[in-house]
Amino acid sequence: MGTEETEHDKKKQASQKDRNQTLENLMSEIETIRVSLKKRKTDTTTLKILFYTGLAVLLLGFIYTNQTLQRAQHRNLESHISLLQGQVNQTMLLLEKKLHKEILDLDTKLKGTSSTSFHDRIQNLNNALDQLEPQATSISSLIERVKRTSSELSRLVEPENLEVEDLH
Repeated sequence: MGTEETEHDKKKQASQKDRNQTLENLMSEIETIRVSLKKRKTDTTTLKILFYTGLAVLLLGFIYTNQTLQRAQHRNLESHISLLQGQVNQTMLLLEKKLHKEILDLDTKLKGTSSTSFHDRIQNLNNALDQLEPQATSISSLIERVKRTSSELSRLVEPENLEVEDLH
């Protein structure tokens, strides 16, 4: 019986030793897993920081680029507007000079055929319009508009007529 107990004790000790070894292996694996989880957690945190930093940089870059493009388009639009205004002004000046020349040419032609000046003819036109009795309000407004336009034309041409007369 003594040998059976010793064998049984040996088996118990061997089984205890195997259990201790298994427990140590499990503890070692758990520690390795804990270290791995801690490392992954810090890696994940680092990746999140990098991701959000990159996202913020991209967003700020987009906003800056958008504002820069808007400013450039605004400057381009302003320069185009200025260019168009210059062209319109130049065209208006050319038309004004051409019309003025035609008026002076007509006035010169008419002076040769009659003794009245351009200003007198405009005045005669206005007098004739005053004597008309319009039958409709549209005709009345048209007569008033012709009077205003002829008076304005007379004021514009009168200084040039004086210059032309001074030259002769």
